[in-house]
Amino acid sequence: MSREEIKKLFIAGAIFAGVLACLIARDIITTAQAIEPTILFVLVLVTAMYVKRTAEMAKEMKEQRLSEAQPYLLLRLGLADDEFLQWDTYQGKPAPREFKVTMRNEGKGPAINLWAALWHRRKTHFFGESKGYLAPGEEWQTNISRLNTMIEEEEGWLPKLGEHIRYDDPGVVAVKYQDIHKRTWVSYLCLERHVDIEEFVMEGEQNIVEYQNDS
Repeated sequence: MSREEIKKLFIAGAIFAGVLACLIARDIITTAQAIEPTILFVLVLVTAMYVKRTAEMAKEMKEQRLSEAQPYLLLRLGLADDEFLQWDTYQGKPAPREFKVTMRNEGKGPAINLWAALWHRRKTHFFGESKGYLAPGEEWQTNISRLNTMIEEEEGWLPKLGEHIRYDDPGVVAVKYQDIHKRTWVSYLCLERHVDIEEFVMEGEQNIVEYQNDS
């Protein structure tokens, strides 16, 4: 119990005691008659404290249960330390039409209904593959096409990433998935242009956000 709560209980007890003392002093009630309401007050106070503590414990247990079920997908391009991904035509060589992304579930719970995509705030959306299940400690490698730009209604989560990610060029690799409690998460990996050769990209910021579907 916090100090603020203890303070409030002390104030309530002091007020109650003062009221009883005033009634006894005015011969409205006797000392014996004051015992019953005092016992009732204590019982109500103890019950309220018990209910509050029970609610707090239930909330803590729920949060722990949800935390233990949460998957946490980490994304990588799978490049060597001195290797970068070609993104645009370079020295006459065209950029690949698709690229590989590897994701590993580092969370405590399984990831369900995975869907990988490439997202750009002002341009287009490119889609990859889906997967039904990824257990903790497992990896999944998927190809993401740079040609498929069709956006279906169920892919509306991609534009909504703009509420969480302030990133434009060249894009963001994003994976949407659920946990066993049907909460939806999005892991994303921002791509960064090479500082010297802009036609190549490398891994940038990475994070995870919970996706709230308000539609």
